[in-house]
Amino acid sequence: MAKADKVFPELTSKRLRLRRFRPGDVEGMHTCFGDLDAMRYWNMPACKTTVETARWVKALAKAKSPHEWLGWALADKRADRCIGMVNYHHRETRNKRLEIGYILAPAQQGKGLMTEALQAVLDHCFGPLGVHRVEALIHPDNAASIRLAERLGFRLEGGPLRDYWRNGDTYMSTMMYALLAGEQAWAAPARGKRAAKQA
Repeated sequence: MAKADKVFPELTSKRLRLRRFRPGDVEGMHTCFGDLDAMRYWNMPACKTTVETARWVKALAKAKSPHEWLGWALADKRADRCIGMVNYHHRETRNKRLEIGYILAPAQQGKGLMTEALQAVLDHCFGPLGVHRVEALIHPDNAASIRLAERLGFRLEGGPLRDYWRNGDTYMSTMMYALLAGEQAWAAPARGKRAAKQA
């Protein structure tokens, strides 16, 4: 595990540490995966027990192939307590594209934490990973997630993609949002300042 930790891309933001999942993160992730309201727009049912959540945490901790997928535990810097997750998946190296997913404990929402986390992850995707296109599939009723994506610069490209996800016995439709390298909303002012100095 020590060798694997050396290559795991730990990221930070002002208030968060994005790190590899650990067994001790089960309780924190269960506040997300075990919450019916938080999971209503996900493509899997809410976990009924911490045992179910523990299986997911174990799988997320493996992260054997960063070329295909990777999951970060979102931990507050002070207590190093897990409060959510960001991951990328369905990475296509040749096409330089991938999809992202994210979830935050309901008690932590509305504080701008997921904005911080996604900016760090997207900077990693567009930087070291060399990705050109990042996609986010979002349920059309998930207004908070849509606002977040649009605030970061994602654009609606299509949908609803009918019955795209299966959650238990139910199928859900999704909208396709995408962000291309150079379109990051938070990076635009910095580019403008540099251009002004050069002029």
